[in-house]
Amino acid sequence: WEPVKLYEQPLCQGHHLHWISRGGEDDIENMVLLCPSHHVAVHRCNAPFDYGELAFVFPSHREALRHNEHLQLCA
Repeated sequence: WEPVKLYEQPLCQGHHLHWISRGGEDDIENMVLLCPSHHVAVHRCNAPFDYGELAFVFPSHREALRHNEHLQLCA
């Protein structure tokens, strides 16, 4: 998916799964791309990432990664 080509705007934001402020590493294996709205939601809700289910854990629900190509590329 190439949002800059399609919309002439960068629509994705990088998010550290294990936050750097909590001891996470600043490397590609610790990153996921999120839309700006989901990135804000993860931070405001302090939603941790469940590596077993590949989902963010919000107070009322879980949201699984929709497209998990990153893990396939890094495997």
